[in-house]
Amino acid sequence: MMIELMNLLKYMIFRFITASGLLLTVLLAGCASPPKPVDQPASAPSALSEKARVEQQQAVLKIRDQTLRQLKRLKPPVKAEIERAAGYGVFEVNGLNAVLAETHGRGVVVEKRTGKAAYMQLARTDLRAGATVQPYRQVLVFHNPQKLQQFITSGSPADASSDPDIKVYQLNGKGVVVQADWGARYFRDPDLN
Repeated sequence: MMIELMNLLKYMIFRFITASGLLLTVLLAGCASPPKPVDQPASAPSALSEKARVEQQQAVLKIRDQTLRQLKRLKPPVKAEIERAAGYGVFEVNGLNAVLAETHGRGVVVEKRTGKAAYMQLARTDLRAGATVQPYRQVLVFHNPQKLQQFITSGSPADASSDPDIKVYQLNGKGVVVQADWGARYFRDPDLN
C-alpha cells in the first residue's frame, strides 16, 4: 500500500512538473519579442568586442566554406550555377525551440562582383509555438543583382521564398534538397557588420 502511494505521489509530481513546463512554454510564447527590424541603422553600436566580432565572423566564414564544399560534392552542377550567379548566401540554422529564441540562425551573403560579405541573421517564420527546428544549412543562390542588393541592404521581403531569382538548397544529415518554400526572414546582423 505504501509503495502504491509513493508511486502515485511520484506520478502526480511528474504530471505537475510537466503541466507547469507546458504552461511556462505557452506564457513565454506570448511574451517572445519579434525579430529585430530589417532596416537597422548602420551605425548601431555592436554589443561585441572587436576580437569577439572577428572570431564570430571567422566562424561564419568557416561554416560557409564547409557548406559550399559539401553542396558542390553532393550536387556538382551547383558549382557552375554559383559561378554564374550575382551572389550567394550560406546560413546555418540552429536546432532551437521556436518559443525560446527569436533568431534561429546566422550566415553570410557574398556579392560575387565585389567579393563583399554581409553578415545576416534569420528567423523562421513558418513555425508554430513550441515547434522544434532541426539543424540544417542553407545555400541561397541569387541570379538577379538587384534582388541581391535589396537582400543585403534591407533583408528579405516576406515573400522571398516565392522569388524565382533566388534558388535555395537545404543540406541536412540526409543530403541536399532544393526548397520551393523556406519560410524565413533575413536581416542584417548588427553585431557582425
